[in-house]
Amino acid sequence: MKAFIKIPVFVAACFVAGMVSCRVKKFIPEGELLYTGSKIDLKAETKVWHLSEVEDELETVMMPEPNSKILGIRLGLLAHYKAQSKHPGLYYRFINKKIGEEPVYMSDVNPLRVEELMNNRLENRGFFRSDISSIEKKGKHAGLVRYRVRVREPYTINSYQLDSGTLPIYNDISEYMKRSGFVKPGARFDLERFKTERDRIDLFLKNKGYYNFNADFLIFEADTNGLADKSVDLFLRLKKDVPHKSVIPYEVTSINVFPHYSLNEGVKNDTVTLSEIKFIQDSGFFQPRRLAPYILLEKGKRYNPTDSRRTSNRLSSIGTYKFVNIRYDEVGQENGGDTLGYLATNIYLSPLKKRALRAELQGVTKSNNFVGPSLSLTYSNRNLFRGGETLNLTGQAGYEQQLIKGDNTGLSSVQLGLKGDLVFPRLLFPGEVGRKFKYAVPKTRFSTGVEYLNRSKLYTLQSVAGSFGYNWNASRYVYHELTPLSVNVCALNGKYS
Repeated sequence: MKAFIKIPVFVAACFVAGMVSCRVKKFIPEGELLYTGSKIDLKAETKVWHLSEVEDELETVMMPEPNSKILGIRLGLLAHYKAQSKHPGLYYRFINKKIGEEPVYMSDVNPLRVEELMNNRLENRGFFRSDISSIEKKGKHAGLVRYRVRVREPYTINSYQLDSGTLPIYNDISEYMKRSGFVKPGARFDLERFKTERDRIDLFLKNKGYYNFNADFLIFEADTNGLADKSVDLFLRLKKDVPHKSVIPYEVTSINVFPHYSLNEGVKNDTVTLSEIKFIQDSGFFQPRRLAPYILLEKGKRYNPTDSRRTSNRLSSIGTYKFVNIRYDEVGQENGGDTLGYLATNIYLSPLKKRALRAELQGVTKSNNFVGPSLSLTYSNRNLFRGGETLNLTGQAGYEQQLIKGDNTGLSSVQLGLKGDLVFPRLLFPGEVGRKFKYAVPKTRFSTGVEYLNRSKLYTLQSVAGSFGYNWNASRYVYHELTPLSVNVCALNGKYS
């Protein structure tokens, strides 16, 4: 009901505002001019690629934003002015609350500050010593600002190199620079591109085991000495006083998995070791041999955030766990030296309730005038065989009556069904190859069901169906489903009057 009330009120407000829009100027205080916006005239002394992108960036700093228009009318501004009168009334106060805007005057604009911001953005893009000026165009009641920008030939990168160092991290950064080519000689000096380069190096180093590294530890320095005009030598180096633990790689020394973890109950001490992974749980909640293929982390290997993230996704996809938390703790180790750090990995798995019952009641109406209720009950049993298996049993019952006059009056339909799904979170045939699938482990599904449909005066239908297949996610956006076996047997009995 509220939605239908708002629409005519808004339409009425627009109508009234449109009729009196020419009166906005009478509300403008003496000595003030309404700010209607800014325009930019950008040109380059030489050909510059993607100059339109530079112009778009400059437009973002042309502040403040002028009052908005709707169909050429400043409704928000008018609503504000009306609401500021001595006796605005409930109507104008309501409209102002919904669409009102504070007025923006020429006195609120600081062209010199905007020029400084423009110059900063241009220097970040490699355009130094640009010519920027502004002119205020003022009318009787309103004004605008025009910015004239003339950019010179941008600076380009003459060479890009890494400062030398004795730490192993320099070798790894050098390896990245040889592979990447994201920043290369001949490219335009671009601060945003340098920031992206730092983030890419940070990700590369994280995957090399640098657990405590941060992109902010890298700094770029530009040198123009002894070079031709408009070119720089770009140097990449580590900042001073970077913590030692941030420039050494880390190795996983232990992996502890808690398959039945609860904050209330704490951690149990029954331990089983499999493939150098310790499974710590009570009463064998989850079979270690079934859980191990989901874990891509390995003892003795370098820390890798990609493998950590994929391990978390794989464990979550089983369907048994509500929360998956992978925590790394730094540990000391004898004879480790100063060139390698060590991490203890703890994987905490908090399970969902083992059994669940869901009920769904629907009201059905169809184009053939059949209407009626439908009830569906689903029973779920998670971790059925202590290997992440899920059993779903669904019973469905529905009744429909045809509401129509004539010979077909009184037709009805009764539908009953029972369906079962058993899902194994692994490949059963041709065998377990879960670790070969890095993104997600395929699931094996067995389905079977029976259905009974009785259309009074017409027919009855009994059917039995069964299927066997696989499904898995190849990536975040790609999903595969393969059903090599599907059987459906039906029996139809006609009714004749």
